[in-house]
Amino acid sequence: MISKEDILKNFLKEDTEDVLKVYECMSLAYSKGIPMFTKFFCKPNIWLFFINKFNSNNFKVEAKGAFDECDRRILAFNNIYDIPMPYRIVKIINKSKFNNLCHKDYLGAIMALGLEREKLGDLRVIDDFAIVPIYDKVADYVISELSSVGRAPVIVEEVFEDNLPKCNYVEEIIIVSSLRLDSIVAKLAKLSRGKAIDLIDSGKVLVDYSKSSQKSKDIKTNQRITIGGTGKFIIGEIVGSTKSGKYKVKINKFV
Repeated sequence: MISKEDILKNFLKEDTEDVLKVYECMSLAYSKGIPMFTKFFCKPNIWLFFINKFNSNNFKVEAKGAFDECDRRILAFNNIYDIPMPYRIVKIINKSKFNNLCHKDYLGAIMALGLEREKLGDLRVIDDFAIVPIYDKVADYVISELSSVGRAPVIVEEVFEDNLPKCNYVEEIIIVSSLRLDSIVAKLAKLSRGKAIDLIDSGKVLVDYSKSSQKSKDIKTNQRITIGGTGKFIIGEIVGSTKSGKYKVKINKFV
């Protein structure tokens, strides 16, 4: 198995702690021949790397986070018995008719209970409620202790995966001169390439939730681009080209 030092070369310093935790989990599953799960939800750049690098016919690696197209997922190694992932799904219902709650309201209220962000998967707000998968060891605590979000009283209950809402996004086609990060960001944010480069240099652009300063890096299918003040996008396939040789690229913009 590849050494942890070689694995760390693929990540930024800010991801070191999480990557080492995942590596130790994987090493134990590999050496003992037992199923192992991470005790936290991993960012896309982490779980995608471990799946692409280590999943094989002899060693099963998968990631799941309740929703289709979710970003944060728990990694499972050698789960040959298909043991359920160690998370539970919680629904938080806003009972106030006078307080409209948004994503940051729900997330802030949960974290105010003393939880770390890594113990929560993707949180989605639909109308007057939010749904979030929570690491199973702390789910009961959230269900019993969360009684309000801001000034709004809430009801908290467990729900199951067969009745979850679908992800909301808009599918679009963009036309770009290249697949470089600066070109993609310029088109998505409706900026000049120079201003897009300024955004990248300032750390306001994330590729699979990691800061990237490589302006000339080619963006690949299924990578997630987050642009501060603009939104989050999943890059799809190249679906054609223009007469001038520009690329037509499918994207999904989250709404």
